[in-house]
Amino acid sequence: MRRRLLVLAWLLVAAGLGWAVVRVTLLESSARSEASGFGQFVLAAVGLAIMVGDLVVRAFIPAPAPDIDELADGLAMAMRDQWEQAAIDRGLLQPTPLPIRWRRCTTAVAGPASAATGSRDGQAQFDPLPGLDRVTASALRSGTRRALHRVYGGLGSGRLVLVGGPGTGKSSVAVLLMLDALRYRDQLDLAQRSRVPIPVLFTLSDWDPGTTSVQDWLTAKLADSPLLRGRRGAERVRHLLHARRIAVFLDGLDEIREETRPVALRVLSEQANFRLVLLTRTHELVAAAVDQGLVGAVALELLPLRPVDVATYLLRPLTEPAPPAWQQLTTSLTVAPTSPAAQALTTPLTVRLLRDAYPVSAPVDDLLDTTRFPTPGCIVDHLLDQAVTAAYAPRPGHPPPRYSLDTAQRTLTFIARQLTNRNTRDFAWWATATWVPRKLLMTLTSGLLIGLVAGIGFGLASGRDAGIGMAVTAGISFGLAIGLVTNPGPLKIQFDRATRRSLLKPTRLAAGLTIGLVTGFGFGTNLQLGAALGIAFGVGFGILTWLQVGLTTAPLHKTASANPVSVWRDDLLAGIGTAITTGFVVFVLTALAFIVRPDTGNLGGALAVGVATGLALALLVMESATAAVAQAYLAMRHRTPLRLLRFMEDARSRHLLRTVGPIYQFRHATLQDRLAGVPTANQPPP
Repeated sequence: MRRRLLVLAWLLVAAGLGWAVVRVTLLESSARSEASGFGQFVLAAVGLAIMVGDLVVRAFIPAPAPDIDELADGLAMAMRDQWEQAAIDRGLLQPTPLPIRWRRCTTAVAGPASAATGSRDGQAQFDPLPGLDRVTASALRSGTRRALHRVYGGLGSGRLVLVGGPGTGKSSVAVLLMLDALRYRDQLDLAQRSRVPIPVLFTLSDWDPGTTSVQDWLTAKLADSPLLRGRRGAERVRHLLHARRIAVFLDGLDEIREETRPVALRVLSEQANFRLVLLTRTHELVAAAVDQGLVGAVALELLPLRPVDVATYLLRPLTEPAPPAWQQLTTSLTVAPTSPAAQALTTPLTVRLLRDAYPVSAPVDDLLDTTRFPTPGCIVDHLLDQAVTAAYAPRPGHPPPRYSLDTAQRTLTFIARQLTNRNTRDFAWWATATWVPRKLLMTLTSGLLIGLVAGIGFGLASGRDAGIGMAVTAGISFGLAIGLVTNPGPLKIQFDRATRRSLLKPTRLAAGLTIGLVTGFGFGTNLQLGAALGIAFGVGFGILTWLQVGLTTAPLHKTASANPVSVWRDDLLAGIGTAITTGFVVFVLTALAFIVRPDTGNLGGALAVGVATGLALALLVMESATAAVAQAYLAMRHRTPLRLLRFMEDARSRHLLRTVGPIYQFRHATLQDRLAGVPTANQPPP
C-alpha cells in the first residue's frame, strides 16, 4: 500500500511537469518569459506538495514488520563471528581451554534457589530451551562448563549471576557460554531455533539507571551495532526484544558508581523481561545486595583453578620431558599448594600471564624464590609488569616489533589512565576527541572551515582559474591563523552514521529531479535552457545520491563482524560519498549561475566552491576526521603514535588488547588497573 501511494505521488509529479512544459511550449516566444515564471511556481508547488505527502505517508502508514526470523539469524551469525574472534584473541581455545568449575554462591548476594527455579503464579517466566530440562535446586550446587549451559538454558527465572574475584575469568566464561549457546542454537531445526535467544554482551559503564530504562538503553546500544544500524534500527531491536529473541549478558556492575549499583539491580529486577546473565565481582555485589538484590536470580561463584589443572595446562604445549625449570615449577604447584607461587597461579589471569611472559627456555622457576616473591601478590604484580615487555620482545621467525617497548609502554599507560579516569573499560577510537581540550579541538576544526570559506572568497575575487590552489593554500593558513587567534567557538555539527544515511535515500532520485527542474527554470533565461539545465542537475543529483548510499551502506555479510578498522573505513567512505555528492551539486549549481551570468565568475571558481564545500561538509560529518585531529594532538602532546588505530591493532595482535565489536579493551582488566596505577588487592582466593 505504501509503495503504491509513493508511485501514485511521483506519477502526479510527472503529470504536473508535463502539463507545465506543454503549456509553456504552446505560447508565443514573447510570452514564454512570463510563462517560465508561472511554470516555476507550478513546479515548486507540486514538488512541495509531494514532499509533504511523502512525510504524511511515512508518518501515518506503518511500514511492514521486518522478517523476525531472518533478522535473528543474521544477528546470530554476527555474534558467532564476533565472539569466536574474541575467544581467539583472549587465548580461550588454544592450546586447550582452562577448565571451568563453579558452585552456588553461599554469600548473601541472591535470594533462595526456589526463586530462580520455581514458578510465578504456577508458571515459570521462561520455558527451558528446546532439548533441555528445567533446572532444579540440586543442579545448582556445583558443576562444570557443560552444566553451566544447562543452567543457563533451563533456569525458570532466566536470571543468572556469575561472581568471582579479580582475574577469575568471568568475562572469559561469559564468552565461552555465549559460544556454547550459539552452537547449540545452530544444531536445532528451524522451528526450534526460533525459541533460542541470541546472546549479546554489553558493559554497564555508560548506563544511567536513574534516568534511562533498561529497554531504552539496550535499544540504543543494539541499534548502533553495524548489523542493526539504520533509520529503522531501533524498531528492529524492539521487535527482537519483544519476541524474546535476545539474551542479554551485562558485564561490569562493579565498574559503575557504588551508589548506582543498587539502583541498577532494582531496575533490572523490575524491567528485565529477557534472559539475563550478570557478571560482577563478589565483594561489590555483596555491598550492593544489602540495599537491593537481583530478584529471581541465582548466583554462581567461579572456583579457583586446581594445581593439577594448572600444571596440565602449562605442560601441554611443551615437549616431553619438559625443560627442568618448568618441571620444577609444576611439581611445586602440586606438592606445595600453600606456597606463594601455587596461591598466585589459581586464576586464568595469572596462568595466561605466566604463559605470555616466560618462553620455554626462560628460568620460570625463579617464581619459587620466596625471598624475591614472598607473597602471591608480588608474583601477580611481577607478571603484570612483564606483560608489555614480553609482548614487544623480538621473537624468532617474526618481523621486529613495529613500535619500541618505550613507545608501547608509554602509550598503553596513557590509554589505561584515560579509561580509568572515565571509569570505563571500553576504548572507542571516535571517543579520542573527548581526550583533547574541547577549546583547542574546536579551534582547529573551525579554523580549517574558515580557511576553506576564505579560500573560496580569495579564489573568486582573484578571477583566476586556479581558485582551488588559492583555497587550499591561502585559505587554510589564513583560517588556522584566525582560529588560533580568535577561537570562533564550536562549529562542529554532530551527525551519527544513522542520521547521515537517512538524509539521502534512493527515493530522493525523483525529488532531485524535481528540485533540479525548479532550479533550472530559475536560472534559465528561456524554457529550453532551463529544462536542459534542470534535467542535468536533477539526474546528476539522483545518480550521486545512489552513489553515496552505496558507499555508506555495506551488505549484510560485510557488516556481520564489525571491528574498529572496518568502522573507521566505513566512516571514511561515508565522508567521501558526502564530499563527492555535495561538491558535485554545489559545483553544478554555481556553474549554472556563472554560465547564465558570466560576469559573476568562472568555472574555476565554481570548481573551487564545490570542492571546498564538499570537503567542509565531509569534515563536519566524519567522526574519523575529528578523531584524526585529536590523535595528532595526542601525538604532539603525549608522544603517542600518530596512527593510533594501527598501534591498537598491533597491540591486539600481541594479545595485550582484545576487541568487542568496534570497541577495544585491555585483555585483562587487572592489566589496565596496573598500568593506570590503581592500587590492587592481590589476595589469595579462599
